[in-house]
Amino acid sequence: MGTPLKNPPVYLTLAQVRFNPILKLADFLPSIQESFRLAGYPDFDRQHLISIQLTAQDGQPPTPTPVQQERFQLGNVEKTHTFILDGQTLTLQSTNYGQFETFSACFLEGLSIVNDAVKLAFTERVGLRYLDRVMPQQSETIEQYLVEQVHGLTSRLEGRPLYSYTEAMNEIGNIKLLSRVAIQDGPLAFPPDIQPGNMRITERFMSYTGISAILDNDGFVEGREAFSTKAVAEHLDAIHKVIGTAFRTTATKYAFDAWDK
Repeated sequence: MGTPLKNPPVYLTLAQVRFNPILKLADFLPSIQESFRLAGYPDFDRQHLISIQLTAQDGQPPTPTPVQQERFQLGNVEKTHTFILDGQTLTLQSTNYGQFETFSACFLEGLSIVNDAVKLAFTERVGLRYLDRVMPQQSETIEQYLVEQVHGLTSRLEGRPLYSYTEAMNEIGNIKLLSRVAIQDGPLAFPPDIQPGNMRITERFMSYTGISAILDNDGFVEGREAFSTKAVAEHLDAIHKVIGTAFRTTATKYAFDAWDK
């Protein structure tokens, strides 16, 4: 267990498992919700989402068809930890990460609650994702915090820099890592596929103004495996190590010194 930074830049962390489809999830919901409530997640919300599915027929172009999906949110009173459950995935979003061991244990507890109710058969994907906001202070520059490879071209072009974006996908053993760095001027932003809803974001990330960088490290393992909480835990631990290396590779020593004050 490593020593956490005193002021880490992480503002949102996600863990997710995709499992075998549970078409009658709503039938198990009362038991699942009660177990989450007793575990410290009494906040509950039922959401109906509309997605577009493309269906193709012989010789005809794909036709978009609206599909209604239902998902459930179960969160703590402080609005810092929210589980999102649908018929094929369980996701934990946290704005109060702490350290990996406690975050992982929290997610695995939620996964065990779902498994106890529905008896999961297999998993198909295990993922872990970190969003960090790098915020230079007065008289500092973003370049002091990030290695040259992710600075982009804005500093070499004329005019006021507005936006810079880099992305890399690497495969490390059975883990795929998608690393993105977005540098821009403006308020705190979230990737379009993440919806924090009414979660409470740490004030220092919300109040900061000026040039900042979002580090988005998304690691995952794909492949069907018989359901095992132990196997999921091992995947999360391995992904965490890979993301940790990517994070340390992207940020400079100056950045780590600043975050540890």
